[in-house]
Amino acid sequence: MSTQTEGTVFVYDPTAPAAEKQDGLATRFNSLDGKVIGFLNNTKDHTDIIFEQVADMISERYPQVELRFFRKESVSGMLPEMMADMEKECDAVVTGLGD
Repeated sequence: MSTQTEGTVFVYDPTAPAAEKQDGLATRFNSLDGKVIGFLNNTKDHTDIIFEQVADMISERYPQVELRFFRKESVSGMLPEMMADMEKECDAVVTGLGD
């Protein structure tokens, strides 16, 4: 024997409104000579392995580039101090995730 329960069903639309403004692509450097490239590790699994391989490729192709590495404390959020350090120390930052 089954019983039926009457009630209210709520249906939510999980879509967000369209963004009003989108950022464009960053301006390309004319040269990487003397540039500092930062790598931001978001602490996901295997990010360090991926970034190590990318850093090796950059170093081989552009030996004049200096590389710096940063690591977030967790996958969520970033300390404002770290963001300020990256802005101050790096000409560009590579960020991504692993897994």
